[in-house]
Amino acid sequence: MGDSEIQNTDKIHIQTHGGVSWVDVHNPDSAVFEILRQEYHLHPVHMSESIQKVQHTQVEREDEYLFFVLHFPAFDTTTGKILIGQLAIFLGRDYLITIRTTDCPAVTNMFESNMSRAENEEGQFAKGSGHLLYSLIDRLLSNISEMTDVVVSELDGIEDIVFDNNDSDAQRIGKVRQKIVRLRRVIGPKRIILDDLTQQVDSFMDDAISKYYASNVKRVNKLWEVIEEAKETVEIYKDADFTTSTEKTNKVLTLLTLVFTFTIPITVVGALYGMNVPLPGGSESGAWTFLGAYTSFGIVVAISFCFALAMYVYFKSKKWF
Repeated sequence: MGDSEIQNTDKIHIQTHGGVSWVDVHNPDSAVFEILRQEYHLHPVHMSESIQKVQHTQVEREDEYLFFVLHFPAFDTTTGKILIGQLAIFLGRDYLITIRTTDCPAVTNMFESNMSRAENEEGQFAKGSGHLLYSLIDRLLSNISEMTDVVVSELDGIEDIVFDNNDSDAQRIGKVRQKIVRLRRVIGPKRIILDDLTQQVDSFMDDAISKYYASNVKRVNKLWEVIEEAKETVEIYKDADFTTSTEKTNKVLTLLTLVFTFTIPITVVGALYGMNVPLPGGSESGAWTFLGAYTSFGIVVAISFCFALAMYVYFKSKKWF
């Protein structure tokens, strides 16, 4: 397959060095799939899965190639969110096909980097398609590692805010949690599929390159440990922030409850004197005036104040506030 007859188009980019071809396909249509099918004898189910949202946990092996799907994170600078893209990979003995529907900087940068070495045909092509794929996965893991480092850095910044102020940081914590969730969705399945790929690639390629792939497995497992620790940390921050917010809310509710409670006595007395029944000092029996025109009002206020003061002293003795 090294002497491919596929031509470069707006959807297909191909380069061949030393008998090894790399075909990078972006947003393929039926015509592109027909070209790939004829040239590389790809199974229709695999071509269909290459543009569908699927989650592979193992490598599917055919006589002429290995097929699997990897997911990669992409940072959206507009929304500040991590998006998830999909990369379908066909590994033949002398070719590598990558199919994607979204931009993947790791793939684009590596493809262009190898093109710049076309004159001397050095670089990853010289070691075969298996090593080319290893290098591509290594690039993807480097990209994930960079994003993981950013998340860990954000967690360090949140720590001081969460424990050093009384304001809620729920929104900021929520954004970091979303990034962690999406990175876990990318890293988790990679641990399984890269391990399976390591076990199959030697027998398929007839080349001792499994140690290279094993290093990728170790790397993705390390990334998983980091993101799991980040998950536990952000959960602690969320609980701490929730506790802070709850305490603040409880203080406000305590104050409002006290204000309401202290107004109960005067409300009760006022309700009694608002009834159409004779009461001492009321309008029916005549207001008290022995201390002046507002004697009745003063006595009602004094009685209410005494009750409120008694409640205050009692609450204080119980340490309710």
